[in-house]
Amino acid sequence: MTGRDHPFAPVGGVPSGTAHASERVVSIVQRIVEPVLASLGLVLVEVEARGQGPKTLIRVVIERPPDQEDGAISVEDCGRAHLLIGHTLDVEDPIPHAFVLEVSSPGLDRPIRHVHEFERFRGRLARFKLANPVSGQAVLIGRIQKLDGSQVWVESVAKEKRSGNATLVALPLTDILEARLEVEF
Repeated sequence: MTGRDHPFAPVGGVPSGTAHASERVVSIVQRIVEPVLASLGLVLVEVEARGQGPKTLIRVVIERPPDQEDGAISVEDCGRAHLLIGHTLDVEDPIPHAFVLEVSSPGLDRPIRHVHEFERFRGRLARFKLANPVSGQAVLIGRIQKLDGSQVWVESVAKEKRSGNATLVALPLTDILEARLEVEF
């Protein structure tokens, strides 16, 4: 099947690589990939599509289910997932041209992208980039304590080191530009 005949080919002048086309590809790939990962006992974290034509990169980020946190994603897990996802995408053919497939884990310093993840990572150290500085800090590092409605309560590490006392800070979700787990050894 050629790209022009493909049912997911852009219609009416929407060039491939635009945000609209990219969002559509991400949605289709997510739908295809989730059952493949479930068969391996893994879950989808994110799908990202970048670029145009044969230089399109499809990045699939995977992890173990939250109730199996003790087992990290291995290189072998990524390899098995890559092989099965690649074959499934070849069969389903949702992208009308060649692409590069990348499968990885979210990493030790994974981003926190969804509100429910603040509860999931309660007690973990995280770095928050804020739209409105708290106590003069646009970047705050602290331990996630709880999610309370529209704010995340964090025990600020920077304050703890300076004063010797832990300081509990409420961060409105709307002020958090980026949240990412910190690596602890």
